[in-house]
Amino acid sequence: MSNLVYLNNDPIILELESSVNKDAVKKTLAFKYFNGDESLLIEYLRTNLYEDVKPSFKNHYIEPKSQLEFSF
Repeated sequence: MSNLVYLNNDPIILELESSVNKDAVKKTLAFKYFNGDESLLIEYLRTNLYEDVKPSFKNHYIEPKSQLEFSF
């Protein structure tokens, strides 16, 4: 039984993860589920162990490799 995978079917977290603009969706979710109180939404996300990941593309650049050229 230790190899079970538990899926998170929470609609709040699913909607937040599937969004592009996290700040706008947080305001929408706060209005939709928490009567516009964004601090309650943040508290809810903390209790459900949701970490807001903000990707930093500048830190994850991959150095391009030189292209192999054949001389015929």
